[in-house]
Amino acid sequence: MLSLLALAITVRAQVDENRKHVHIPDSTKDDFEEWLRNEPIKPEVHDSSAISPIEPSMMRADPSKIKPKHPPISINIMTPELRTDMQLAYQSHWLEEQRKAQQGGAMTIGVNPLSLIAIVIHKLFPKRKSKKQRQREKLQQILDNY
Repeated sequence: MLSLLALAITVRAQVDENRKHVHIPDSTKDDFEEWLRNEPIKPEVHDSSAISPIEPSMMRADPSKIKPKHPPISINIMTPELRTDMQLAYQSHWLEEQRKAQQGGAMTIGVNPLSLIAIVIHKLFPKRKSKKQRQREKLQQILDNY
């Protein structure tokens, strides 16, 4: 019972009370109307001098400048030594992950509340026998007493 009370207090402590007092505006209608009032009625005059034709010499680009320069690709054939190195690298990574997972210690250990409740109920109420088992015990007792 004490553990259930502690669990309830812990859950209650995690609830954020400030979420109830957040004021959400009813609508964005006022903001939209203000934005609409600030919009210009006539479009601005476009400057046509900004667009000019490109010179023919600039229209063609050098293909070597366009193509990106990638580092050369080297193909490694899988050798037994390379395979062993890859396996060792994988195992060391796996071991490092296991070490990091265990590093938390007691912080990561938790108690399952359902199993705790089941144990308490099992202790409070003894195991009940079925009707057939009770009759069998009565008959066995009669036979023992006879």
